[in-house]
Amino acid sequence: MTATRPTVVVGDKKQRRKVRGAISCRVLHVLFFFIICKTKTYKKKWPFLFLLFRFFLSEQQQFAPFFFLFLSSFFVASIHCKEMLNKYILLLASLTAFGASTAQADDMLRRVPMHRRTNTGPGMKTEPMTYDNGVLVGTVQIGSPAQEFHVMFDTSSSLSWVPSTKCHSSACRDYGHAPYDAEGSSTAFSLNQKRSIRFDDHKCVDVELYTETMTLAGLTVENQLFGSAYSVSNIGDDNYIGYLGLGGFTEDGSANFNATDKNKKHLHRRAFVNANGFAQNAFQTNYGQGSQQFGMVTYDQSGFYGKKRWNTPEAEFIFGGIDHDVYDGKIAYFALPTCEYGDSPYWKTRMNCIKLGNLVDIKLAHKSLASFSSNSNFITGPKRQVELLHKGMGAHYDTESQTYHLKCCEVEKLPDLTFTFDHYQVTLPPTLWTRENDDEGEMCHTLIAGNGQEKEWSLGGAFLNNFYHIYDQSSLKVGLALPKGDSKAKIKKIGSRSKKNN
Repeated sequence: MTATRPTVVVGDKKQRRKVRGAISCRVLHVLFFFIICKTKTYKKKWPFLFLLFRFFLSEQQQFAPFFFLFLSSFFVASIHCKEMLNKYILLLASLTAFGASTAQADDMLRRVPMHRRTNTGPGMKTEPMTYDNGVLVGTVQIGSPAQEFHVMFDTSSSLSWVPSTKCHSSACRDYGHAPYDAEGSSTAFSLNQKRSIRFDDHKCVDVELYTETMTLAGLTVENQLFGSAYSVSNIGDDNYIGYLGLGGFTEDGSANFNATDKNKKHLHRRAFVNANGFAQNAFQTNYGQGSQQFGMVTYDQSGFYGKKRWNTPEAEFIFGGIDHDVYDGKIAYFALPTCEYGDSPYWKTRMNCIKLGNLVDIKLAHKSLASFSSNSNFITGPKRQVELLHKGMGAHYDTESQTYHLKCCEVEKLPDLTFTFDHYQVTLPPTLWTRENDDEGEMCHTLIAGNGQEKEWSLGGAFLNNFYHIYDQSSLKVGLALPKGDSKAKIKKIGSRSKKNN
């Protein structure tokens, strides 16, 4: 085989003229500096002159006209008088500095990208999402060749799963999408284990455990722990069935879920699998120890008066960094708990109080927790505390829908709901946590419900979808920021040193 010589690309005539011009300017700058320093009047002012001419020594050829103006004016003025020379020096120094700053600003405007988000290279990745009844749904590819699925992005559980060809429950039968076929994937490896995973709101899924190749937003993770579901109860709708597990893992990153081993009769409180969640594996595979943040932002704000911004997706999943283009103000950070956090600290923080205007003020027990959970549209809390809130609203519990009802005309009269954390207060007006029961708009229900916990609240879509919510594994914290636009939610920093809204 004949070796190919490397090709040297030489610039065109225009480029060569630019290079020669830049070299000529540099030579003239140096000569002029030595001449003026020899002048008796300015011998002692050479440091000032040096700083004045120093910025000329640049590859920016647009400085040349200012330089030649300076040069000619100097010799003309020096013939007449020293006073006129001083005036020329000051005037032309100002004009030159202005020209340099303008040229530099123009260069900056040309170099700053119009849109930071990109799906190429090792940087930040994004994936468009849809807003489905308060939860955020995105697309993942599983297996080889890739099988595409629409799943809910869940920040409270660690196992990712989708329905399989073995699923015959009504939820799987009604779902108009081809199920996962393990036999059709060359990268599927069965672990010969089955688990029954229980979620809140009577949700349950039975899965067979596999390792499989998964891809999201161009990030591919091999040998990812994955559940092939053969039974699904009370999860999903026509748009999605399945979860992408982004939270609820253990401190070492391994999967952590309440599960029943089908080979035994009792319920394991915790079942460990020697594999990390998708986010942790994707961080290690693509980013190492840096940029270990992911987040979600909703552009289609819910509520009675919400409007979708033009030419934007309903929501976005942002991975591998923080997108500073999608929010206003500062990010409020909430530290993860270091002890007494239950099965997992991801993604939880301490919460101290919940207040409904002047109607209800609930002081929470010491070390009470709030979980940032994207797997439901509801805000849930201990049953007794939830009852106190609704009693203050004048709402009554409906056993059929399992929600609290009140007249829609009374909703606008309700005060804001405020959540107090260690360093911040987050306030939501009632339009963000209530919904109409039907098209008639006479009766409404709240998006606040009771759970089986004693000291833990779960902040679902009615809370999270009002913010750009950021999950930072490297710094062990969760961030909230107000999306750009007319946000009804408020974040206020509290403490002796801060009195301004954040």
